[in-house]
Amino acid sequence: MRLKELKILVSTALVLSLVSLFVFLNSQSGFKQAKEEILVQDFDQLLANLHTIKLSSQEHETIIQKDGASWTLISHDNFPANAETLRKFFYNLREAKIIGLKTSKEELLYKLGLSEESKIRIDLDNQDGQSIENFELGVFNYLVGGTYVKNIDDSQAYLVSSNISTDAEGFNWMSPYLINIGPNQVKKVTIMKPFKKKIVLEKYNEDFLELQTSLPKIIDEYVSKDVQGNLQSIESEGYILRKDLENKSPILKAEYEFLNNSSLLLNFFEIDTAIFMTLDFTNIPSDLPLEKRITDSFTGDQYEISSNALMQFGFQVNKMNYDNLNIELEDSN
Repeated sequence: MRLKELKILVSTALVLSLVSLFVFLNSQSGFKQAKEEILVQDFDQLLANLHTIKLSSQEHETIIQKDGASWTLISHDNFPANAETLRKFFYNLREAKIIGLKTSKEELLYKLGLSEESKIRIDLDNQDGQSIENFELGVFNYLVGGTYVKNIDDSQAYLVSSNISTDAEGFNWMSPYLINIGPNQVKKVTIMKPFKKKIVLEKYNEDFLELQTSLPKIIDEYVSKDVQGNLQSIESEGYILRKDLENKSPILKAEYEFLNNSSLLLNFFEIDTAIFMTLDFTNIPSDLPLEKRITDSFTGDQYEISSNALMQFGFQVNKMNYDNLNIELEDSN
């Protein structure tokens, strides 16, 4: 009798276990079916309503706001947002699909880059300041090709299929590209330093800028080439407001004149050993398109200007851009 009862109990337990397993697997399958979908529903509508992007981490905060047809960093002096970076962010956000559950234990979130020290919070708001979407980003997992994500009000983390990892540091959202003007476009350069005579270099043939002076002075051919090619692929390493330069005197000025009859005045300033530069163009051809990103062309024929509000800011540049113009003439003897 006892053996029979034991067999019944074992059979009952086995059936219950199988039922529980079936229910669990079915629920997981249902979750998988429900969750393997796009992260942001109706992305086109979201983009149409989107007015403010706020990115925040423990150390940084960047707020990007729509300004007409463009976007500006209102947290960073209304500096124009990098259109290329924004396009990449929007594309990855649109394509992101939930592909798997990860931990829901808060003590393990650090393994996914979702700890307080490393996570990035993203808030997407409409023009009235109402939230459209918000979530937290961890790290991009190169082994499986996805980003760890967690909703603000949920401890469950999951993996999405695209790399939507980003940075709350404002400079990440600024285009570094300033100008890219080849040496073939330059016909004359005038270099001016405080308390020194101007150095004028002018092109009289297809190749070289020649020194124009009545003094017994010469310029090394390689130095002349550095001056002529100094405007190729200049990038920004930081910025400063022009009003913050009003009480500072330039340590060097250089005026470039080009074959298309436009000109560019460069003013160089030294601030805490860093070199900053302002760029002022005149007579830019009206049909010249302002590129969102200048190319990496070194043919000598390019004449490219970025749309990075050159008239509003001064830019930190590589010291080499200053050194190439801070030249000394040699005696002809």
